Amino acid sequence: MLMLALTCIRTCLQDEPVRMVMQGQLTQAVRLAMVRLEKRPSPQAADSHALLGQIVGRSLIALGREEEAEELFRRQLRIYEMSSRACVRWMSSMDQGAMQLALNRLSRAADAFNTVADDETAPVPLRVEALAGLSVSLRGLGEYRRADRTLSHAQVMAQAHTPMILQRLLEATRMESSVLSGLRAFDEGSDAAPISVGAGLPSYSRAQLLELAGEFDDLVIARRRLTFLAALLPHRSKTEQAANIVENLHFVRQQKLSGHECECRVEAALALVGNGEAKSAHDVLESLAHDEESVRRHRYSLELKYCISRIYALQGRHADALRLYKEHVNQAMGRLRAELAQLPYSRCLEKQQMADHNDSMKMLLPLRYRRAYQYIVEHLDDRDLSVREVAAHIDVTERALQMAFRSHLGMAPAELIRRKRMDGIRKELREAPDRPNVLDVAQRWGMTNRSTLTQNYRHFFKETPTTMLRGGAPFPATPGTEPEDLQ
Repeated sequence: MLMLALTCIRTCLQDEPVRMVMQGQLTQAVRLAMVRLEKRPSPQAADSHALLGQIVGRSLIALGREEEAEELFRRQLRIYEMSSRACVRWMSSMDQGAMQLALNRLSRAADAFNTVADDETAPVPLRVEALAGLSVSLRGLGEYRRADRTLSHAQVMAQAHTPMILQRLLEATRMESSVLSGLRAFDEGSDAAPISVGAGLPSYSRAQLLELAGEFDDLVIARRRLTFLAALLPHRSKTEQAANIVENLHFVRQQKLSGHECECRVEAALALVGNGEAKSAHDVLESLAHDEESVRRHRYSLELKYCISRIYALQGRHADALRLYKEHVNQAMGRLRAELAQLPYSRCLEKQQMADHNDSMKMLLPLRYRRAYQYIVEHLDDRDLSVREVAAHIDVTERALQMAFRSHLGMAPAELIRRKRMDGIRKELREAPDRPNVLDVAQRWGMTNRSTLTQNYRHFFKETPTTMLRGGAPFPATPGTEPEDLQ
């Protein structure tokens, strides 16, 4: 529901159906808006018509009416075409991302959202929402750390270009990720204490969740979601926690949000089994799956198998628990191999991976200068990135920065910047789905000079970019050789 709230805020529409969606009255809002969406708009009204259609489509998904949402998204393509080709690409990708996320097809959702998130020509609010969608997709695959870093990137991007309420929704999404990571990682010897899966993520208390929920007076769908997440956290009284969870599930069912209800029931069951409440967890899941065969056919079969195996264990049915848990593990491993292999190339994720893979190098630096290293990795796409800027960021002189990097890493900050940029350019050229324009790729990594690009690329990889793309032999580094055509 937080993604739906992000869409409502991003569109800036003041229509009555949008207000009703924000208040949680999705059924009434869809009924009212569909009458308007059936009429073809004038060119002047095409943009607002397209934005309203996006909100209605996502509302239909939350209501469990995916087929109607898919049909609406197909009709919307004709409306997008009234704006521009870029609009068709952006909006249709966002629609597909929302649909695939609802169907629990996470790598496809990530691919769709990444199309917009990595497009620097897309409007900033749209890219911010796409990054949030990419983060939710990664979270579903268990990539909590990458999901959190993606959200952090979205928050930085949003600071100067989006309203405060959208920025607070990003913080709410971050809280959601923290809570859900904790639900999926329990220490058997404690009261639902999160362990390694969520390592490195910020943790939040019930009070913090409820405090942020109080900021969304006019955005009930966000407030109710945060209230539900707060109910999932351990309480002093198990009875009180179960009652709060049931109350929130009742509200979801009362609003006929059957698509969202499925996700909520799985999350509720995870919280209850972590608290040792086998009967309450069983009651919560009963409407989703009546037997193990229906569990295996369910779109959330992976999560359901885990929950039910935990319920069996709490009931003393250890053989059944072990059998179903083995199925869960095998399915999880197969899904991870398939889904993670299909994740799209993303400059945002690539920079995160650089930071992750180079933690050992960063740890060689004194504590203060690690922040400089991190700053470099996060700002490689800034063509104006300079040693002076990095030094100012950590409040040291350029000379001190140079000496620290040379002493501990064996290279100057400028050389590190060049090396990281070349690594990013090379990986994007290799992994981009279509043959990319080399100069466009280089510019996205902060490199604008054709001659400098060729010279640095040849220095590090003993070939030029176009030679690598053509699969030819390494280009000889002879003095005076003119740079190749990089188109």
